[in-house]
Amino acid sequence: MTGKIFPDSANLYQDQAKILFNYYRKAAEKIVQEELELEKAIEGCKAGIEQSGRDKTRGIIITAVFPALGLLFFLLSIFLLESETAALVSLFLVLGCIWGLLTLVKAKKSRIENENKARAFTEAHKDIRRDYRVKKLGVAYVPIATRIPFENKSFIVDHTGSVADMEFNMSVVHKPEELLQTLLSLENSIKEAPIVEEASAVEQVDTSDYSTSIQNITMYDYMGNIDRQIRNIKYLLGDNDTVNLSMPVVLPEGRTAEFLKEYAAADPGDKPVVPVFNIGGFKEKIDTFYALNDMRKSFEKKTSQNQIEYYKKLIKRLAESVQVLSKTKIAGGAEIIEYGNMILSAVLKSAFNQYSPALEAEEIERIRSASFDYQDSVDDYSPFNLKSSSRVKYDLFSASWTAEDGSRTSMPFGMHQVQEEVLAPVIQNLMAENRVERLRIYNNIKDQKINYLNQWHQDTEDFYGRNRAEAADLINRMRESYADYIRSLNTYRALQETQKAMTETRSLDAAEVQEQNKNAEIIAGFEVQANQFGRKQEEFSDYIDRLKEDIDQKAAQFGYIPYYEASLRDGESRDFAKSTEALQELEGRRRKLLSISPYVAKYAELPPEPRVEQRMYDDLSIDLMENPKETDTPGEGL
Repeated sequence: MTGKIFPDSANLYQDQAKILFNYYRKAAEKIVQEELELEKAIEGCKAGIEQSGRDKTRGIIITAVFPALGLLFFLLSIFLLESETAALVSLFLVLGCIWGLLTLVKAKKSRIENENKARAFTEAHKDIRRDYRVKKLGVAYVPIATRIPFENKSFIVDHTGSVADMEFNMSVVHKPEELLQTLLSLENSIKEAPIVEEASAVEQVDTSDYSTSIQNITMYDYMGNIDRQIRNIKYLLGDNDTVNLSMPVVLPEGRTAEFLKEYAAADPGDKPVVPVFNIGGFKEKIDTFYALNDMRKSFEKKTSQNQIEYYKKLIKRLAESVQVLSKTKIAGGAEIIEYGNMILSAVLKSAFNQYSPALEAEEIERIRSASFDYQDSVDDYSPFNLKSSSRVKYDLFSASWTAEDGSRTSMPFGMHQVQEEVLAPVIQNLMAENRVERLRIYNNIKDQKINYLNQWHQDTEDFYGRNRAEAADLINRMRESYADYIRSLNTYRALQETQKAMTETRSLDAAEVQEQNKNAEIIAGFEVQANQFGRKQEEFSDYIDRLKEDIDQKAAQFGYIPYYEASLRDGESRDFAKSTEALQELEGRRRKLLSISPYVAKYAELPPEPRVEQRMYDDLSIDLMENPKETDTPGEGL
């Protein structure tokens, strides 16, 4: 692109041709104009010479005529005129002779002047320059703007002062080389991930923002190294100076940009450049942009990639590494925990005698339905006993329990060996020795509870009866009060009607109080009030019934006498049998223990659940592989 000068030109060569044409045209016009002016001047001189000839002839005539007339008048004056008149006439004739002589002198002088001028104009006409020619036509460029490359783009700075200044805010890191080395080190670190991390440089990371239960976690060599490098990069990026620049930047959509696009040349080639505009005011600012661009080029040379693309790829690879490693660690940790739970389950079950729930279904159902109530179980209670032939063995390969008949189950019925083989026989023997004394104690407890319950029911029935009587009396009083209110209301309305009639008629005849027949209104009011009273009475009765049910329930609980020897011997077995009920109602943490046994899942004491903030779940749900929206911020760079 060579640029151009004239709007209707296609390139600089057409501009040169146009300049030559304009030059020769102006030269020709000048020559013609000078010739016409000189020729006109010569013609004027010739006209002046001719006029001088005519003036000369006129002067000769005057000079010849006036002396003759003077002589004639002089002779006549001697003979005919008076002496004074003759003197005046003679004077007039003398003056005429003088005028004629002056005319001759003036005509001669004018002729000489016009002849001289004509010769001068003729010489000037001959000397007019007619040899115009262009020996050399040169091209020189004047810088009016500077294009500054920046981050694979560029912007244009105006030199002419016709563009307003624009503010730039730029961040320049203090240690670009160290930043580059850290980036390259991070890039090398995430190329490979170890299966098992080393622990030579363990680092504790604060996680109190995510969980109040887990205040910190341990990072080993690989993840700790990545974390340190990322923190170092963050520090180096933050260790910068903010440079504020003000420069006349040409906007791409402005008229100046259109002018430069049409008329300016980006490369003057070997043509001379003549600096006309003073750019010393922002030369240092331009040098700052060039320095940043050189830094970017050095970065791209060492990384063989564009700076922005390098950062994008590095962040993407880092996200891939962190996300894959995190998911792998979480999955691996879950697998290890599950495997540990499986081993723990097997270890915990090893201390139990396991029985087939199918072979011992009747006995298990009997112990499940046992209430251990002394009043029901003291005569017909028999200890819980499972047959040795119903025991099952664990098959390590199929992870199931196998009975003697070949049947399999994944959830056997277990009884702890110490409970079944030691505690249960000891308890049974001890209870057999003092059975009579215990029965006497049980009967005494039963008599005392029956006495307390009788007094309890008697007092509660008396309380219910008195409350019902008081409620009925209260309802009757409410009805009587409502009837009095209706009667008073009707009387008041009758008085109002009488007062209104007296006011309208202004007569005492209207002072008689008329009886108002409001039977229908009274009946309707009583029905509404009766319904309200009925609802209140039903609500009160329901409340009393709920109280009675609650008291009866508590009385039944109070009247229960536990059969302690049965609960001591078989209480745990009954809990084991009942643990298989309502498994779907277990909370999430307990459901994970079902692989050990329903009994452990239901009755195990769990540690407090970790307190985890919602922020942790939000951060874990972020997909680091998802491409973020790209935003371009003009005027900022590193």
